[in-house]
Amino acid sequence: MYSASDLLLEIQEALERVWFVESVEETERTDHTLSLRLYIRSDLFVQVFWGELSGSLYFALIENARRIFGIDRVGGAWHLHPYQNPEKHEPLKEGLEPKPLLRFLARVEELLLDHDLL
Repeated sequence: MYSASDLLLEIQEALERVWFVESVEETERTDHTLSLRLYIRSDLFVQVFWGELSGSLYFALIENARRIFGIDRVGGAWHLHPYQNPEKHEPLKEGLEPKPLLRFLARVEELLLDHDLL
């Protein structure tokens, strides 16, 4: 089971290895949840939410306060919210394991470069 400790280790690795992540802000922490933002620039960031009790893991690329891309795991199943249509909810059979945050950031990197978001 993916834990808060696993997520925090991936956050540290992202800060060291992912060129476009400028900073990280912990936005909320409880005994069973963790929410963070990985800033690319002030109006463009990756929102991360982990929930222990539900086993939830949410990743969203946010620009100007709107989700423009996302992948989440709810009830053990992964779903994609595509860049061109982030309200859509598509199954993602391959998921993002073993390092879900870093795999999500690899997809974000492609979007940043392909769509000139930097």
